[in-house]
Amino acid sequence: MVANIITVFGQDVEVSAEVFAAYSQMDRRARYIGEDIPAENEISLERTMEDGIHIETLENAEPSAEEICIEHENAKMREEQAKHLPIVLAKLSDDEKRLIDALYFRGLGVREYAREISVPPMKIVRDRNRILDKLKNIFQISKFS
Repeated sequence: MVANIITVFGQDVEVSAEVFAAYSQMDRRARYIGEDIPAENEISLERTMEDGIHIETLENAEPSAEEICIEHENAKMREEQAKHLPIVLAKLSDDEKRLIDALYFRGLGVREYAREISVPPMKIVRDRNRILDKLKNIFQISKFS
């Protein structure tokens, strides 16, 4: 006869087959979860505090070489696009130019500009999104190299 024994608080206890099966399943699940998360890639607040690492240190970590290269390329692209912004904006209608000027150059909010020209704010949101899509398409189609 096979006895179903589990260890509880350091003592062996004989249990029914059903209890043993449930306990075994929980034990396997706990081991699976423990193996599923590699400890070396895990960062937790408790572990950083134990290791004496302050959150500010993690937030101010130096960027990687890849991040520096990507940011440099993005800055070059933004600079190139900024050079051609007057050409692209010239392709907008007068109403579209006024909306872009109000929201992005004068810094007005959607509601503020809507109140200024007496239209519902949702119209401004829809127009803004349509204009930004239009500008995006113009930039994608045009090769300013």
